[in-house]
Amino acid sequence: MFDNKMLNAFPQISHTNLINILKDMPGPKDLVVEHRLFKPLEMFIDMKSLRLYGVEKVYKLQESVNPITNRQCVFLVSSNLPATKIICDLINSCLSMKSLAEDIIKIILVPRSLITIEKQFEEEGVYGYIQIFEFQWDFIHLGDSLLSLEMIDFYKNVFVEENQSLLIPVAKALWTAFMVFGFPKTVCVNGKSSTAVYKLLNRFFTERGKPNINNQSCFCILDRDFDYASVLLTPCTYAGLLDQVVGIQNGIVEIKKNDGTTSIKNLCNPDETYEYVKYKQFGDVLNYWKSKSKELQDKLEKSKKLQLDEMKQYVTQELQSVLMSKKNLTFHIDASEVVSKVIGDKFIDYITLEKNMLENRSRKENLNCIEDLLAFGKGSANNILQLICLFSQSQDGFTTIELNNIKTKFLHQYGFKYFETFHVLEKMNLIVKQDNNSVLNSNLNKIISINKTKQIMQNMMQKLRLVDDSEHCMSAAFGGSYVPAIGKIIEIMCKEEMPEEEIVKLLSNYSFQVNDFKTGIKTIYVMVIGGITYAEQAALHFLEKSMNIKIIIFSTNIINGNILINSCL
Repeated sequence: MFDNKMLNAFPQISHTNLINILKDMPGPKDLVVEHRLFKPLEMFIDMKSLRLYGVEKVYKLQESVNPITNRQCVFLVSSNLPATKIICDLINSCLSMKSLAEDIIKIILVPRSLITIEKQFEEEGVYGYIQIFEFQWDFIHLGDSLLSLEMIDFYKNVFVEENQSLLIPVAKALWTAFMVFGFPKTVCVNGKSSTAVYKLLNRFFTERGKPNINNQSCFCILDRDFDYASVLLTPCTYAGLLDQVVGIQNGIVEIKKNDGTTSIKNLCNPDETYEYVKYKQFGDVLNYWKSKSKELQDKLEKSKKLQLDEMKQYVTQELQSVLMSKKNLTFHIDASEVVSKVIGDKFIDYITLEKNMLENRSRKENLNCIEDLLAFGKGSANNILQLICLFSQSQDGFTTIELNNIKTKFLHQYGFKYFETFHVLEKMNLIVKQDNNSVLNSNLNKIISINKTKQIMQNMMQKLRLVDDSEHCMSAAFGGSYVPAIGKIIEIMCKEEMPEEEIVKLLSNYSFQVNDFKTGIKTIYVMVIGGITYAEQAALHFLEKSMNIKIIIFSTNIINGNILINSCL
C-alpha cells in the first residue's frame, strides 16, 4: 500500500548523501555553487545544515570573482565543460601567484564525473591539485505525486545531442525510488532511452539489491517522443499556462511586476489558493480571484468591528492565516495578469487552430492560419515553431513546397539565426517531410507514398480516441481537444475492460514492451524520459480521481513547448 509519507524520504536521502560528502572534508570550508544548482539544493538542504559541517561562506561560481583563499575551497558544479573551465582558470590564476596549497581544492560534480571532465582538468594542468567527488540528488517532490530530477538540459543533452551519460543517474534515482516504494510486477517500456534506463535499473537490482515486488502496481517508462502533441499544444490549466508563459523551475516562480520589482514564490510550500486552482481552466481561475478577493475583504472588514476580547482571539488564531491568504492571492493575481498580457489576445486563435489540426480539418486552411499568425506577429518565434511542429505531427508532415514556403517566411520574419533550428527539428522528427519517392511503380503508374508519421501518430490518435473523446476528464488539460496518450494507456490497463492479450497487442502496436501483465492494478508509477508537462500532470490527476487509483509521476525534468523548442536552437 502506498503511503504519501514515503515522498518525504527523497529530500532526506539527498540531504544525507550531500552531508556524507562534506563529512569527508573536515575543517572550515567555503562552498562555491554553480548558479543553476542553488534552487534544487534549497529543496533538501539549508544554510544551517551546511554550517554544522564546516561551511562558513557560500559563493556563486563566476569568472569575475575568485573565491579561493587559504581556507578549504569546495566547488559544487554540474558536470559540464563551461563550469569546469571556470574552475580551471581560477586554479591556474592562484597557481600563478603561488598561493595555492596542494590539497585544498575539492570539486563535487553533479550528477556524475565524466571522462571528458577529468580530461579537461588534466589538459589544463590542474588535475594534481584537485579531488573529485560525485553527488546526485534524488527525486525532488514538486507537489501532489510529482517527482522530478530537475535535470534542466536533459532533453537537449540526451535527445538532441544524443549524449547518453545522464541515463545512469536516472537509473540510480529509480533504483532508490523503488527501494522505497517496492517494484511493480507489470512493466511497460517504450523508446530507446527508456529501454536503456530499464536495463541499467535491472543491473542495479543485481548489484545493489532488489526491492520488494508489488503485484498490484505497474511501472510505465517511456520516452518523450512517444507523445509530442502534449508538449506542443497550448495548456489550458493555470499551472500549465504559468509554466508555459512565465516558467516554473524547481517549483519556484519569479514574476516581474510593472514597477520593476520581482516577486518570488515557491509553489511547493503550503498554499491553499494554488492547490485549489492549479488544475482548473484559466478562465475559471480569473473568476475565482474575484470571489476570493471579496471573501478576504469581508473577513478584514469584519475584524474591524470586533470587541476587545474577540479581537484578541482573532489576532492569535485567524489574522496570520488571513494575511498569508491575502499575500498568496496577490501573487497569483499578478501572475495571472502576466499570463493574460502575454497570451490573452491570441489564446482563442491558438486553441481553435490546434483543435482543427488535431481533427485533421482543412489542411490548407490550417497552414494559411499559421502563415497569418506569422505575418501579423501574433506570437513569439517559439510559439510559431510549436504550431509548425504540431502541424507536421498531426497533418502527415509537409510537402517539400509547403516546408520551403513556411521556412522562408519564418526566416524573413524572425531572422536567419533559426536556419539551423529547422534542421534540428527535422532531425528530431518534430518536422517531417512527406516521402514522395515511388516505392511501387505498376503498369498503371500508381505511386504509393508511405509516411511513417501518419502510420504511427494518426493511428494512435484514432485507435486510442485521443482527439474524439472530448468529454473525457483528462482532455480538460487541453480545453477538451486532446487526451494525453500516457493517460489513455494507463486508463486502458486499469479498467480491465479489455482482455490481457488484447492490451498487450494494442500496446505493441506503438512499440511498447509489456512484461508480465497482471490485472487488478491499483498503483501506477510513470517515468517520462525527457520531461513531463504540467498539463499531463493535471490529466493524470483527473484520471486517478475518477478511477480511484494512485499515480506516481517520475520525470527527468519538467518540460513545456518553450523548453522543447529552445533545446533545438
